[in-house]
Amino acid sequence: MSDSSPSPGLGVAFDRAADDWLAWQQTPWARVYYALVRHVLAALPEVPGRSLNVLDVGGANGVDSLPLLVAGHRVTVLDFSSVLLAEAVAAAERAGADGDRLRVEHRDVGDPRPLPLPVDATGWDLVLCHNVLHYRDDPAELVGRLVAATRPGGALSLIAPNPAMDVLAAAIRDGDPRQGLEMLEAPTRRSVTIGEPMHRLERASVEAAVRDAGAVVTDRFGLRTVIDLVVDDRLKRDPEWLRQTTELELALCSRAPYRDIARFWQLICRRPD
Repeated sequence: MSDSSPSPGLGVAFDRAADDWLAWQQTPWARVYYALVRHVLAALPEVPGRSLNVLDVGGANGVDSLPLLVAGHRVTVLDFSSVLLAEAVAAAERAGADGDRLRVEHRDVGDPRPLPLPVDATGWDLVLCHNVLHYRDDPAELVGRLVAATRPGGALSLIAPNPAMDVLAAAIRDGDPRQGLEMLEAPTRRSVTIGEPMHRLERASVEAAVRDAGAVVTDRFGLRTVIDLVVDDRLKRDPEWLRQTTELELALCSRAPYRDIARFWQLICRRPD
């Protein structure tokens, strides 16, 4: 781990909420989310082949990139929480992954100043930036840096909460249509787990930033279309129901219009050769 010292901010918030965050990862809805992320990343053309240099920006405890590490790729996890980075190292050890292929760096991605990214000699083969952009006041600036960090021909994966589901979940799952109406125009909402404000980012605006940075969006996915509209949390904990729902979510994640209302949108982007 580098000895750089991030400024106070989101790093402190995530450190304080680390236990809650790790507990959330064990919930049925989180398990569906991570199954979908693994499905999308495993299907990328690069992943089954040669060993890749992977950069996971805001990777927390490495939950999205750890499967890539286990598969034999080299992974650098960048995050603003020292607690979660330590858990990333511990999780890699528990998984029996080669620790020499894992690097963690402590950076504050919530800092409004330009975010310096680690440099790889030939550019990163695969860059992940999952659930980070909505914490930035200028997400387009970070998108530009992420594209620049990706090697020509490499891939970039972006994920953020979908504003459409904010409205639907408030009205349907929470039974509060007034809150749903207010969410239609709300510029921010507060993270339930972390307690910090998050910008509500439309997928189209991030796609525009990707194009402006010189990359191409090749695939669009929606993560968790069904489970976020189910009111009964006890039902979600039924193993067979969860298995069937995960199967359905996998079938829906790349299909319009279902992907367009999911809890999270995901973009796969390419930097041209």
